[in-house]
Amino acid sequence: MPQGVPPGGPKKKPWRKILYEKQAYPDNYTDHNIFLKDLKKNIDFHEVSFLEACLGANLVLQEFCTVVFFAVVYMYMVSRWIESWVLLYGMTFTGFVCFVFYRCIRLVKTPQEFTIDRKKHSLGHDVRTVLTFIAFGQLFSPVLHTLTDTISTDTIHTMAFLMFIVHLVFFDYGVPAAIVSKSVSLSAAIFASICLASRLASASEAFVLLALATQLFALSPILRNLFNHHPIITAILFLIDLHFLLLISSVGAVLFLSAVFLINLICPVLFVKYQKHKDNIYGPWDEAVVKDVDNIRF
Repeated sequence: MPQGVPPGGPKKKPWRKILYEKQAYPDNYTDHNIFLKDLKKNIDFHEVSFLEACLGANLVLQEFCTVVFFAVVYMYMVSRWIESWVLLYGMTFTGFVCFVFYRCIRLVKTPQEFTIDRKKHSLGHDVRTVLTFIAFGQLFSPVLHTLTDTISTDTIHTMAFLMFIVHLVFFDYGVPAAIVSKSVSLSAAIFASICLASRLASASEAFVLLALATQLFALSPILRNLFNHHPIITAILFLIDLHFLLLISSVGAVLFLSAVFLINLICPVLFVKYQKHKDNIYGPWDEAVVKDVDNIRF
């Protein structure tokens, strides 16, 4: 037996976590003593208070009240309880006031960004956008109004309900999650609006309903985001929805109150109670993440 060789054979070198050297270990080998050495749990965990949870739920409740408001307007139009021209004039006045208010607030809060944005999108650009929407809306309203004539009303209502759920699920609530998609959320809301517009009596009423959908689901989030979705906006929407639902159906009002109670009270309580059980683990098995990509020079 050669000198310096132990009786059990040559001693292996300790395993090292490297790739540039051939080692006497299988490719999938991992040393059990150091496998969990880099294990980390709940990195940057922030305990959420009940007030913070309620403010977060306020974002969901605000968009939910917006969807309910659209549904209430649709029920009033399909039941002939409101004339389309009254709604159109009200939308025009409200839209003009909100537009002026938005421009003034942006000028006060972010004057530099507003100046840059004004150079790119002048007042004439906004006017052309509105006129283009009116022209194409009036042109395609007869087509959209008869698009789903062959589908039953129950199916239309079910499709609209499901699309509004998709809208609420994918809506941007200010949380950087993978499920957030503004395009999917807006497309689902517009698709639901087109489905409901086909149940109205005329193409002009369908145009008014689609214009309302554009204001509520495409334009109003911009203005509400400027105010950080303040709870006062939610309170106003909630009172308007509750008032008109009570005029339509007491059962609908009760269901609406139950949904509000679930969103703004039950869910925050459960979130605060069970957040202590959160257990996110991080370790060497995670994908590599390059930080400060903008500072890398090639």
